[in-house]
Amino acid sequence: MSKALIFLFSLALSLLLQILQLPDALSSLRPSWPLLVIAYWTLYEPKMPSLLAAWIVGVCCDTLFNSVLGENALALVLVASIISRLRSLYTLFPLWQAALALAPLWALHAFIIFWIDGITRHSADLSLRWLPVLSTTLIWPLFVGLLEGRRAARTDNLNRMRLP
Repeated sequence: MSKALIFLFSLALSLLLQILQLPDALSSLRPSWPLLVIAYWTLYEPKMPSLLAAWIVGVCCDTLFNSVLGENALALVLVASIISRLRSLYTLFPLWQAALALAPLWALHAFIIFWIDGITRHSADLSLRWLPVLSTTLIWPLFVGLLEGRRAARTDNLNRMRLP
């Protein structure tokens, strides 16, 4: 499967995971899957159109969640552009430190959504706003490890096929 197809599939899967119905006790702990996927592709595959994807996925999130049109798009594009600018710094960290270093960006994403909703008088439970920052930070190393392991296995298979 080509990188472009994996990229598109991961974006679609992130939207599906974001709308997946969870019990009320777990719904506030749901990580921000689109944010995780956009951050991964921005960090580890800079040639992919991550900013465009962030905008499109953000507009899809706005539509799916009936929020103000553009708020998720703005938040995702802003976070993706900061990650893109600081990419060389984040790739120096071990995975668990990168998760902690990215936590302020997850919080920035949540703050932008919180701020725009406050301006437009849309209210939500504070746990639904801020607990995903914690769960996104905690799941980042597992998420990246899973995707990087898949990518390494695919690269090994390609290298074996090229050997005579």
